[in-house]
Amino acid sequence: MKFSIRGLFTVATAFMLFVKPSFAQENTVNQAQLNIPHVELELTIDGELNDLIWQQALDVPMNIVNSPWNNKPSPVSTNAKIVENGDYLYIAFIAQDPNPELIQGFLGDRDTRWFDDLVGFKLDTYNNRRLNYEFFVNPHGVQHDAIFNEMTVSKDPAWDGIWQSAGKITKDGYQVEIAIPYHILNFNDNDDVKTWAIELIRVYPRDTSLRISHIELDRNNPCWLCQTPEVVGFKNAKASKNIMLTPTLVASRSETREIFTPKTDWEAENDIDAGLDLRWGINANTLLNVTLNPDFSNIETDSGQLSVNKTFSLFYDEKRQFFVENSEYFSSNFDLVYTRNIADPEYGAKLTGTEGKHTYGAFMTNDTQTNIILPGNTGSRLISLTDDSESGAIKYRYDVNEDFSVGVISTLRQTENYHNFVSGIDSKYRFNDSNSLQAQVLMADTKDSAQFTDSGKEENYNDNAFKLNFKHDSEYWEVSAEHQEIGARFRADLGFMPRADYQKSKLLVNRLMYGEPESAWQKMTFAGQWQILHNENGELLERSISSSFNIDGPMQSLFNVLLVAADKVGLRRHELNFDLPIDNTIDGNTDRFEENQAVFYASIQPTAQIFTNIELTVGDKIDYENNRLGDYVALYGSINYNVNKHLQFEFSHTFSDLDADNANVFTENLTELRVSYQFNVNSYLKFNLVYTDIDFNLDNNPNAYTAKDNNLTTQLIYAYKINPQTVFYLGYSDNSYQDDRLKSLSREQRTIYTKISYAWLP
Repeated sequence: MKFSIRGLFTVATAFMLFVKPSFAQENTVNQAQLNIPHVELELTIDGELNDLIWQQALDVPMNIVNSPWNNKPSPVSTNAKIVENGDYLYIAFIAQDPNPELIQGFLGDRDTRWFDDLVGFKLDTYNNRRLNYEFFVNPHGVQHDAIFNEMTVSKDPAWDGIWQSAGKITKDGYQVEIAIPYHILNFNDNDDVKTWAIELIRVYPRDTSLRISHIELDRNNPCWLCQTPEVVGFKNAKASKNIMLTPTLVASRSETREIFTPKTDWEAENDIDAGLDLRWGINANTLLNVTLNPDFSNIETDSGQLSVNKTFSLFYDEKRQFFVENSEYFSSNFDLVYTRNIADPEYGAKLTGTEGKHTYGAFMTNDTQTNIILPGNTGSRLISLTDDSESGAIKYRYDVNEDFSVGVISTLRQTENYHNFVSGIDSKYRFNDSNSLQAQVLMADTKDSAQFTDSGKEENYNDNAFKLNFKHDSEYWEVSAEHQEIGARFRADLGFMPRADYQKSKLLVNRLMYGEPESAWQKMTFAGQWQILHNENGELLERSISSSFNIDGPMQSLFNVLLVAADKVGLRRHELNFDLPIDNTIDGNTDRFEENQAVFYASIQPTAQIFTNIELTVGDKIDYENNRLGDYVALYGSINYNVNKHLQFEFSHTFSDLDADNANVFTENLTELRVSYQFNVNSYLKFNLVYTDIDFNLDNNPNAYTAKDNNLTTQLIYAYKINPQTVFYLGYSDNSYQDDRLKSLSREQRTIYTKISYAWLP
């Protein structure tokens, strides 16, 4: 692929409008440094705050609301206490409330109560403003943790550390104790006094959800991590107990049967697998993870997604601990490491670390199932190879200074007859508080197996990709200008890049307005977006323009309306008729369609127990299977109801309907019901149901193979968790299916399983 300058004018124009050539400015908010006392005492984490150590802790008042209010005084009083003893960082919060009966706090599984009342903190242990840990606790002691990546401006809530917490509701509000062992943190391990960065936060959700902090934040600087004040101390902090062994035992009994005529009896298969995970903190800077015969299954089913009339692969979140831990070390502008592509490995090893200005990561696994997304500019398809494969990635980043970072990344997937190697450079530069530029250039070397080439022979080829993105983010304006190009034969088989042979330019402008604390609304946004896509030969794939309006209101309500007008191409002739020879051109080989859609979204929390939202899409949509434009309606609604602090119901339904030529084409219904009973912070019982009901009109949809395609998955799980790695699961799941050959849903698979793992710290 030859890199063109098409679309770079968009980036350059936005750059000239908002950037003056200058070095990065210092933060406009100067925060006071905190000195953390060291005390040779320990405490019991029970939420009582009566241990002697708290009398020697540093008291920090938290009285500033920096979102949605602009550094206004807090309506409620909050104090934090901070102290450390060489093994643990201890932080307590005293959150007063004039109406404690309105406290929003419920029992739940870890990382599930992000919208409750919360107290916690963000901690940057390298003080380089690239990554920070996040630890939050609700009034009942339910833990929430994540890692935030400032380079990609993304949060990974799947990370789970082993730490202690307890909460207690009092007559004046609630209070929380937190103990963070140093061995779960990455930091420069030495005998010197250390300088970290910390922000203390309280989330106070009432009519409006207030973010209360001990510092002011400048809205003209979107890097909140850059504004976090320093804390000094931790001289005796050591990465003690830095080896953790986690043996795992998984046992299951699966039964399957043929449900079509002739129906067969159940056939059973018993399976017992033992595995071992090693987590070794070689030092506080470098972590080694090794897994042998791992259980890489998801305990809980993924959320359902509708797939009819979708031409590109669906994305699913990673939940497996080996891949989740320190996954942010492999992030880049393109999604080059999508570990859900690795389906069933037998082993894996990963090394991650930071030393001064250097950050590095590497991992390698095998895979007994080799699934590959073959990308295109109008769609993608999933293929599977019969051979075992190896998958791995290497990422290195050098932080030149606080504003400029540059990194290199390389990924691989390979078998004896196939390989895909990707390598490239990415960087980010902050010109000043409000303006930044990100760039990435990639090269891919691919050898395709004869199993899936059009010629039936092995093929070797190279291609390139790049992305350039400028962002301006200030108090009243947000501007993003992006241009990217991906070659026709570029593949990143370890990543999630389902699109190739395209060039995209995009410009997004947001105008923000703010209300006063006493206003019925707090924030309003007017937005406009333009984008255009071509293939590598300059043939138009899509162009669109959209505008939106967003406003929040009382009872934590939100309303958004989006209007989109798009000019798109349908599928190529040979993609509609497999008897035709392959022809990848666009002009004269596809039809063009005008899609006009309106999307309305609203959400509200009328009481502490109930949250509900709804989204309606109406307008035109391409019927890809039949190469025509249809009338489209999609409706999504959900309700989350906490009956009491133990019992929760989550119900959602998605309806999708497409009509064309004055008749129905298909109708989709996706229903999800999730019921959980949380006995305490350590144990729960969950019931999950996911039901998909798809009806095709064969008279108006001749390419459909059946008029009915229904699927029902149910699951019942009991879990007891001492910590994220010391767990016990006992579960049952089954799957039922129905099409034109069956009068009703018929169960075709059922499984009972148990998993036990224990995190041992020698």
